[in-house]
Amino acid sequence: MSRFASRLLAAMGLVVAASSIAGAQAAQPAAGHPVVCGKGVRVYTEKSQVPVPYDTVSVPRPSAPVRVSSPEEAAAAELAMRERAGSVGATGILMTDEVSDDGSGGQRMRRSVTGLFVRADSAKAQMACKG
Repeated sequence: MSRFASRLLAAMGLVVAASSIAGAQAAQPAAGHPVVCGKGVRVYTEKSQVPVPYDTVSVPRPSAPVRVSSPEEAAAAELAMRERAGSVGATGILMTDEVSDDGSGGQRMRRSVTGLFVRADSAKAQMACKG
């Protein structure tokens, strides 16, 4: 079980607020970056994991904060985020979480997401979409 899923089980009504997503509302691929399916978008949790060189891309924001209260909802929310990133040509996302106590025994999470286009990962991303 991932660290993220473990936090979900401990938190009732966890709120994933997609703050700090650089983003345009219209999903248009960045110049020269093909659309990638959600399965093809890699998730990095630390900047040191990201291969260089890379470009940043603007990821569309969700229409509203995403509320997650189960591991299944967390998986669906993450896939939706990866799909939004892939829709603008990202091959990866750098995702960092800030967790705080909400005062009622639950936790509140703020998630920061940066869309990435890593040329070295583009073929692998497209292959993931074919399978």
